[in-house]
Amino acid sequence: MTVEERQRRLDRARMAIHAELLVGLLVVILTGYLSIAALFGVSLAPPLMQSFLVAVPVVSLLAWVWMLRLSRPQPEAGERSWRYHDRAW
Repeated sequence: MTVEERQRRLDRARMAIHAELLVGLLVVILTGYLSIAALFGVSLAPPLMQSFLVAVPVVSLLAWVWMLRLSRPQPEAGERSWRYHDRAW
């Protein structure tokens, strides 16, 4: 595999990762919006239902942060991660 082919594959993978992160962020925003709208719409709901409406966007946000963490490139084994601070994308 040539260097150009490898770079094209990396570029495609990077675009796919960014698309997945965008979709995940849209899901977080949508669940937050819908939960807030439902919370104000059912203010007489039982407390368990209200806590569920608050927990859904929080869990979605945590899942998105975890996706963001997993999408970061890993340094080589034994290397210090601060050496790669200029390669962040």
